[in-house]
Amino acid sequence: MSTTEDTAARRLSKVREKIVERGLRGLLVSRLPNLRYLTGFSGSNGWLLLGEEQAVFFTDGRYQQQVEEEIPGDVGIEVQVPREGLLAELAKRAQLEFGGSGLGFEGRYLPYDDCARLREEASAVKWESVSGVVEELRAVKEPGEVAAIERAAAIAEQGLRETLAVVEIGMREADIAAELEYRLVRLGAERPAFETIVASGPRSALPHASTGSRQLANGDLLLVDFGVRWSGYNSDITRTYCVGEATSRQIQIYDLVLAAQASACDALRPGCEADQVDAAARGIFEAEGLGEYFVHSTGHGLGMEVHEAPSLRRNGAETVQAGMVVTVEPGLYFPGWGGVRIEDDVLVTDRGARSLVDLERDRLQALPL
Repeated sequence: MSTTEDTAARRLSKVREKIVERGLRGLLVSRLPNLRYLTGFSGSNGWLLLGEEQAVFFTDGRYQQQVEEEIPGDVGIEVQVPREGLLAELAKRAQLEFGGSGLGFEGRYLPYDDCARLREEASAVKWESVSGVVEELRAVKEPGEVAAIERAAAIAEQGLRETLAVVEIGMREADIAAELEYRLVRLGAERPAFETIVASGPRSALPHASTGSRQLANGDLLLVDFGVRWSGYNSDITRTYCVGEATSRQIQIYDLVLAAQASACDALRPGCEADQVDAAARGIFEAEGLGEYFVHSTGHGLGMEVHEAPSLRRNGAETVQAGMVVTVEPGLYFPGWGGVRIEDDVLVTDRGARSLVDLERDRLQALPL
């Protein structure tokens, strides 16, 4: 999704407001997803020096044409492409514009060596490590962002449907993942959102299993966790299937996970706290004495990154707001037996939660072998 002039201007204005709120005169943005959000730049090397009135974007010669195409021309961003010494030019400009005043930087993401050099070469600047300035804005999605995530989800759904139609007993997990990723790209994905997880049989009890060479067998649970990136935004979906006729225990565990997901979605409303959503899912399992088998959080924010704010976890203190897109992904994992996870991408609206995913989830499905 390209960044329009109006969108960039609005986002830059909001960041400037946050800079002033923190008692700073400017912010050095170096984290790539934040750069793309604010400017539209999708390359791998860039810095935005943002002040109350000025905005200077630095990159290297590889991206000279790209910045001209991606950064809107009428939002007041000056582009600098030093032929040599990008960091030196950045330090020189920071010293000139912000000497004697406070300049924030994304300390969690700025490499130590770069930080040390900037402090040395722009020693008159009062450097201050800050966090969350841009991320807080990114957490609440604009309609165009929601549409991009929904499109990414639709591509993922169709790719999985096509893949399941060719799955056979004896296929390796890696073969299934390769078939899926091939179809996702053919359907329009920029790339997979992350390394696809295909885990079968007892290996489905590994929440973040590495897809391996195990062959699919009758009676297995098959867990597929995958997503795509489309126009800079991601989807993240998990479905669990059975190979052949499901056992009563497989159905029981699946139904519990489904109930936990529904409970979390019911709790997912503007104004609730993140840990309340987690507690709603966790409570379903704890009531059955199975709380210890739910070993991760209930979900996370989703957008330009696969994992972003808010985090739906125990002790999560973030307040849920309308416009956030999160995953809701409870699961139960039993070593030596297998696991079940159901994950959807969900938009928080004024009326509650709306799933952006349209894949069947209401029962444990047998693969069409």
